[in-house]
Amino acid sequence: MTRPGAPLPSLFGRAIERVSSAPEADDGVFDAALAVLAERGTRAATMDDVAARSGVSRATLFRRFGGKDALFEAALARALRGFLEEIGTAFLTVTDPVERIETAFVACLRFRRRFIAGNSDPAHGATLVAMLSTGDPSPLELGRRFIAARIVAGQAEGVLPAADADIQADAIIRLTLSYLVLPSALYDLDDIEVARSVAREAIAPLITGIPG
Repeated sequence: MTRPGAPLPSLFGRAIERVSSAPEADDGVFDAALAVLAERGTRAATMDDVAARSGVSRATLFRRFGGKDALFEAALARALRGFLEEIGTAFLTVTDPVERIETAFVACLRFRRRFIAGNSDPAHGATLVAMLSTGDPSPLELGRRFIAARIVAGQAEGVLPAADADIQADAIIRLTLSYLVLPSALYDLDDIEVARSVAREAIAPLITGIPG
C-alpha cells in the first residue's frame, strides 16, 4: 500500500524554509517529481512514479533523498527559488510598471502550472490557497509586502500616482490569486499574450489609474 505523503501545504511550508539551500543539481529528477506531484497528489504519488518519469532508479532516489516527502520538498524549494529569481530579475531589468505587472503575472501562472498542471478541480484550487497561505509570513503576505514596496518606490520616482500602496497591493494579490485558483473559461491564460493582456487590462490599472 502506498504510504500517504505529507499534505502539499505542509511540504510547501518546509520547502519555503529550504529555498536558500535548494539543491542545484537533479533538474530532471525535480521536474519529474513536480510532474508526478501535480498529476497524482501527495497521497497517491510514489517514488516508483518519480523513478519511472525521471529514469533514475528507485534505490538511487531513496539513497539521495530518504523518502518521497523529502524529495518533493526539495523539488518545491527548487521551483520556488526559480520563481523568486525570475520575479527579482524582472523587477531589476524592466522599468515600465505595466510591463512589470505583465511579467510577474505570467510568472505566477507558470509557477501554478508546475504543481497544479492546469487542473481546474476545486480541490486543487483549495490546495493552492492553503499552500500560499502557509507560514508566518506566508507567501501571499510576502508577495503583498513586495508589491507594496515596489508601488511606494514607483510613487517616489513619479511614475505612479499617489495612493495607499497597501490597499493596492492587497487588491493585486487577491485578484491574481483568483486567476490562479479559478482560471477563466473565457480565455486561455496558458497563452502568454492573452495572460499579458489580462494583466495589462485588469491588474495594472489598479496602480497606474490608467485604463489598459
